[in-house]
Amino acid sequence: MILSHAHRFAILVPWKTASSTLHARFKALNESPYERFYYFSPWLNRVAHQHITCAEFAAFPEARLGYETAAFVRNPYDRVFSGFIQVQRDLRNQGAAGFASPWIRELVLRQLEENRAALARADFDFDRWVAGLSEADVYSVGRNTSLPLHPVHYWTHLAGEKYVSFIGRVENFEEDLGAFCARVGVAVPERIDRNVSDGGHGDGEYRYAAAMRPATRDKIERLFAGDFALFGYRKL
Repeated sequence: MILSHAHRFAILVPWKTASSTLHARFKALNESPYERFYYFSPWLNRVAHQHITCAEFAAFPEARLGYETAAFVRNPYDRVFSGFIQVQRDLRNQGAAGFASPWIRELVLRQLEENRAALARADFDFDRWVAGLSEADVYSVGRNTSLPLHPVHYWTHLAGEKYVSFIGRVENFEEDLGAFCARVGVAVPERIDRNVSDGGHGDGEYRYAAAMRPATRDKIERLFAGDFALFGYRKL
């Protein structure tokens, strides 16, 4: 999470929703004591990282401070494709990263191997990879913390009720970021973009969906039905 005690706000950062960009832009204001990379959380009694959900945030002491809370959401088609790219990037980079302890590294390497095996079974093809995703992969938080491809409403809603006070959209990022900054009384941070993938096809709203097979879009619509319904994303 991104946390500012001085300005009384917390931003939850769903996986693949401009989280690296948000961290870069709010770096000067961020007072979070929690690691972005894998660490053992005494509040959750498990290995966690920067992408904690609403249900997890509710266990942290900062959840009881009455701060403004926010999260950005993204259409499920592009988010799933971006996750596919990120899993491959993590396989290249995370094994050599510094870990808080050997047992956490061992756990993460097992998770990465699970992700590598799923990619290999799909011959590193996106449509086949999505075909292999299970409900447990998507819905069960903590089962594989190296694949936090959960419905994005896990970061905005709790038990079906809106939890955060502000919801922005990646598709309207700059305008919505400005609206949030005005809400909490801070200047809009200098523009910095991080971990942005090039390419894609589409009409501006959806960058990658046009290149997906119809069966892939159908499965994404089924697995992320709650996100389509809650945030009004149109189905193709």
